Amino acid sequence: MRITVFAVAVLIGLSTQGQAATPPTVSNAADGVFAAFRSHALVGLAEAHGWAQQLDFYAALLRDPRFAREVGNVVLETGSATQQDVIDRYVNGEYVPYQTLRKVWSDTVGWRPAVTHIGSMNVYATIRAVNMSLPAGRRIKVWLGEPPIDWSTIKTQTDLDPYEAQRDTHPAGLIAREILAKNKKALVIYGADHLRLGAYADKDNLRALIERSHPSVWFIVAPYGGYMTEACTTRFEKHIKGWPTPVLVGPIRGSTLEEDIYQPGCGLYPRPIPATEDQYNALMRDYYLQMGDALLYLGPRNRQVFSLQDPDIYLDLDYRAELERRGRIRGGDTLSNSDAIDNGAQPKSFFPN
Repeated sequence: MRITVFAVAVLIGLSTQGQAATPPTVSNAADGVFAAFRSHALVGLAEAHGWAQQLDFYAALLRDPRFAREVGNVVLETGSATQQDVIDRYVNGEYVPYQTLRKVWSDTVGWRPAVTHIGSMNVYATIRAVNMSLPAGRRIKVWLGEPPIDWSTIKTQTDLDPYEAQRDTHPAGLIAREILAKNKKALVIYGADHLRLGAYADKDNLRALIERSHPSVWFIVAPYGGYMTEACTTRFEKHIKGWPTPVLVGPIRGSTLEEDIYQPGCGLYPRPIPATEDQYNALMRDYYLQMGDALLYLGPRNRQVFSLQDPDIYLDLDYRAELERRGRIRGGDTLSNSDAIDNGAQPKSFFPN
């Protein structure tokens, strides 16, 4: 496939099947996101949790003057709604003691052992810095999407189950009430499984819950993080040499990118989870095509790394002990065996959870 670059726009040629397909446009990623907001109230960024380059992109997007002016709201999976008052005070410039502020990302329901990547925490600091340059009425509002919880009352997995069941319904209600009902817009940063549709997606995930009452309200951006095998990554990336970074590429469905992004045997998992190869290929195609309206390209896979970890998990023994306690409640998912401790590692999949 030949790629011709025209400043910030790139057109991809004809389908290799010999049939004309809609050529997607490759544009500056921030420009592409703000263009999406002109026709959609919600832009969902499917997060590869802790991915450093993606976290850097969030920071650049939030610092862009267009964000406060044209969007103004961000909904984050990395914060507990229990601490909404705390984050409101923090991003509006008030002094908040660190151990109080830390509860924003540590008192979450679904994160194991907690939100530990420094880049995720720095998103809040970026918003605070931006807001300090703006009048009160024009500041960015942060909405914490994880359901409210008091971890001191959680002693068993049975205690935790009702809260885990709200991990999609709570943010869906928040978005419907605080954003859509008030004719506002929001950037929604959530893991990919909360934002995809299709036969293999949770029918009650965040995206689906919103779309039932607000059809076509979403524009979903999926990150490119490579494939499970080097051969598949090499095959795809040889077609995209010359793309600047970061860029947004879309549409996916119905374009030449649709065929290029999916190839049999090039998938999310290291081995087929379904019983047969045909079922596996169907799973991969469904996942890729139902995931996103546009692809966020932040560079080749071999340059992608996770953000560094919060040193609190090593140095604050009381904090570490509490995270270990929560891990035991979840069945032994402690810091010593957690795959969340991944400094410098690469994202494991094309569309991470």
